[in-house]
Amino acid sequence: MAAASTPAVRAELAGALDASRATREAAERELRRSIALRSRAGDALERTAGRRGVDEAERVRLRAEHAAADRVVAERRAAVDKAREFERAAIVVAEAFETEAASASPLAAALLELVGSRSGSTRGRAPVAAARRAAPAVRLRNTRPRTA
Repeated sequence: MAAASTPAVRAELAGALDASRATREAAERELRRSIALRSRAGDALERTAGRRGVDEAERVRLRAEHAAADRVVAERRAAVDKAREFERAAIVVAEAFETEAASASPLAAALLELVGSRSGSTRGRAPVAAARRAAPAVRLRNTRPRTA
């Protein structure tokens, strides 16, 4: 298998960065939308709290709507966290490649080989997921884990 060229890897990494950024932004929009819906459901529930003559079945329905909206917010929050994590990983890989490509390091060569083998072996069919988790890569300088 022929290894991919450095410009091809840069293009692949730029595409991955753009896709991960777009995915994160879409997930954040969906989270904001679901938070607004949950807020509206909570407001509707609170409006019935002090009123006399409110049917208890209506209160049960409003509580169920609020609980469902809360579950959606939790799911969307998890999706945003996952998208942010993937975007950070794509940034780290792109930065590492740019740093290492200039020095012709083994890491850059491995990335070139990976992209070359992936582009040649997946034409016409879906890529196959790895059967086992890869060993962690070496830690690069100045890449400490980010916290929120």
